[in-house]
Amino acid sequence: MNEVIETAAQNNVVSNDKEVATNKQKSIDVLARIEGERKQWEAGAYKTSNKQLYGILAECLAFGGAMDIGEARERARVLEKFYAERNYRYKSESPLMTRVVRAVFGDIDRRRLSTYSLVLREAQRQEVLPLQLADWIDANGGVQEIRLSQSATFVGQKARVAVGTSELVKRKSLAVVKTAQLEALADAGFVGTACVLLAEQQADGSFAVKALMRGSGVVKPALAALYTAGSATTADKQAEQAAANDAAKEQAVNAATASAQVAA
Repeated sequence: MNEVIETAAQNNVVSNDKEVATNKQKSIDVLARIEGERKQWEAGAYKTSNKQLYGILAECLAFGGAMDIGEARERARVLEKFYAERNYRYKSESPLMTRVVRAVFGDIDRRRLSTYSLVLREAQRQEVLPLQLADWIDANGGVQEIRLSQSATFVGQKARVAVGTSELVKRKSLAVVKTAQLEALADAGFVGTACVLLAEQQADGSFAVKALMRGSGVVKPALAALYTAGSATTADKQAEQAAANDAAKEQAVNAATASAQVAA
């Protein structure tokens, strides 16, 4: 009887070991599949579309998603084995999402690895679901915009557009343009709203207006650029003022030195 029980127990252990090994291999297969999609993306649509990239990042987000301690440990073992098979250096102290990104994207530019990891960790922090990731990235200006948003001195596009809009209201008009062609494009529903007039500078110093555009895709970047130009002007003025202050201090020191020499 005892032999039967022991045999049954041993069979259960073997069965459990096989199940663990099978699950581990399935996880490795998932990583390999995502890695393959990444290679396909880089070989094909890399330069023309980010949709496939966002899809790959969404799968990375799902692979490194919330899990209990046991699952987290198993996931770490899976990643370590995956790294060993590809001769990657495994850093257990790195954030899980960083390790997942490195597994999928391999030996690429460290800045890109860091960018993708930051984007996915921020998505996790904001509880973005994998299916929502592509829309979330687009809504936040793309992966580089999200990466930069982690900087303490970063000003996002939404804030730049708001400041640029305020700046536009305060500025005096450079000119008022009214022609039959522009009047035909006017719409009472847009009174008081910003638009973009695309003009070409002429040899005599005049500007020929070639197009009127209202879409947010062109208006918002223009307003953000107005903010940037204003910031640059402010920085230049501050630099000029600092230089003037330094010059004044130097003159004062020279004058004091000269007075001391005369007195001596």
